[in-house]
Amino acid sequence: MIDLINEIRKKYADFGYDALRDPEKLILLLSYSESGSKAEISAEKISEIYGNLHTAADSDPIFLMKECKISSSSAILLNLISEIKRKSEIDLAIKNRINTVFNAKKFFSAYLRGKNTEYVAAVATDTKFRIKNAAIIAYGGFSEVHVPIRSITDFALKSEGVYIFIAHCHPKESDNPSATDISTTIEISEAIECIGMKLADHIITGIDGAYSLRENKGDIFTTIPDYIIE
Repeated sequence: MIDLINEIRKKYADFGYDALRDPEKLILLLSYSESGSKAEISAEKISEIYGNLHTAADSDPIFLMKECKISSSSAILLNLISEIKRKSEIDLAIKNRINTVFNAKKFFSAYLRGKNTEYVAAVATDTKFRIKNAAIIAYGGFSEVHVPIRSITDFALKSEGVYIFIAHCHPKESDNPSATDISTTIEISEAIECIGMKLADHIITGIDGAYSLRENKGDIFTTIPDYIIE
């Protein structure tokens, strides 16, 4: 086992991260937090349950410890990978603005990654779609709790934005919107327009990607010419 770990470490040192196969990446990572042959055994168990490193990194650390029989150090280490990637993607999205459907999907996919229940988020932007403020508005989601439309309008006013984006996640389901998602979006759009702002989009993230209501249900929204749909 020690020889295998040394071999993987040398491969990483000589050829870089991309040269490693996914099981090798897991073994290398766990070799710093698990003792002896435990790194290889744990890597096999994680691969069996999750399929790959990045899916495991997005999982709940408590579930990782319980189901994969790994230490708290390993669970935290895996979770840090997801958090670092998430932070990097959020920073990049902020830098590039969320002026396209692609950028909006990318931002909210990163912002809501790793959530184990439904969350509702909102973002306020200026006229050039630069982010002024972002926040979690509610827990539970559109289908499980009443979405606090007043909280969204309060967020919009305090942020002094021009355009408002909302998003929520389906942690264990498809990103397809429900009838409730659509009707609530209409209510939010009307409420935001009453305070002199516009709802730019509603993004739904799920296990299979992200869905833009503006892209697919454009008649809900007031036209915003500068918001590009690829």
